[in-house]
Amino acid sequence: MDAEPATDTRPCAHCGRDVPQRVGAGRPFRYCRDNDGACQRAARNSRMRHRNSPGLPGQVARTWEAVDRLDQIVETLTEALHAELSPAGVERQLAELRAETSAQVAAAHAERDEARRETEDATAAAARERQQARAAYAERDAAADRAERAEAAAATAAERVAAAEDARDAARAEAGAAQALRVQAERDRDAARHDLRTVRAERDAERRRVAELTTERDTARADAERATRSAAEALDRAEQSRADADRARADAQ
Repeated sequence: MDAEPATDTRPCAHCGRDVPQRVGAGRPFRYCRDNDGACQRAARNSRMRHRNSPGLPGQVARTWEAVDRLDQIVETLTEALHAELSPAGVERQLAELRAETSAQVAAAHAERDEARRETEDATAAAARERQQARAAYAERDAAADRAERAEAAAATAAERVAAAEDARDAARAEAGAAQALRVQAERDRDAARHDLRTVRAERDAERRRVAELTTERDTARADAERATRSAAEALDRAEQSRADADRARADAQ
C-alpha cells in the first residue's frame, strides 16, 4: 500500500477494483497496489497473447504495452521526485547536508591539525637542514683543506715521479752500458779462455820439457855421482899406489 493517504480511487485496469490514488500531482495508479503487481502482470500477459494478433486487437495490445512501459518510467520518476520533494525527503536531504557539512568541518579541522603538524615538522626539518647545512659547510671547508693537502701531496708525488723517471732513464742508460760491458766482458772472457787454453797447453808442454830435463838431470847427476865415486876410487888407488911407490923407494934406498 502507498504510504500517502488516499482521498480518491480509480478502478483497476485489469480486475476493476478501486485503487486508492495519491494526493497531489502525479500520474494515477492504473493497477492494484496491494497484490505485488499481480494485476499489472496479468494485464501484460494478456496483451502479450494478443500483441501478435492481426488487425486492430494486435495494434491495441502493442499500444497498451508501450503505454505500460511509459507508465513504469513515469511512475519511477514520480516516486523519485516525490521522495526528494516531500517533507521527509527535504528533511533527509537536510540531514545529509548537515552530515556532509559536519564531515567537511571535521575534515577541515583535521586538515588544520595536519597543517599544524606539517608546519611543526617543516620547522623542525628546517632546523635540521640548517644544522646539516652548517655541518655541510664545515665538511666543505675540511674537504677544501684536504683537497689543498692532496694537491700538495700530488705535486710532491709528481716531483717524485719525475725523479723516479730520471732515475729510471739513468738506470736504463747504466743498464745499456752494463750490457755493453757484459758483452765486452764475455768477449774478453772468451779471449781469456782461449789464451788460458793456449797458456795451459804451453804450460803442459813446458812441464813435459821440465820433466824430461829433470829426468836428464837426474840421469846426469847419477852419472856424475858414479863418475865422482869412480874418480875418488881412482884417486884412492892413485894415493895408495903413490904410497906404495914411496914405500918402495924408501925400501930401495
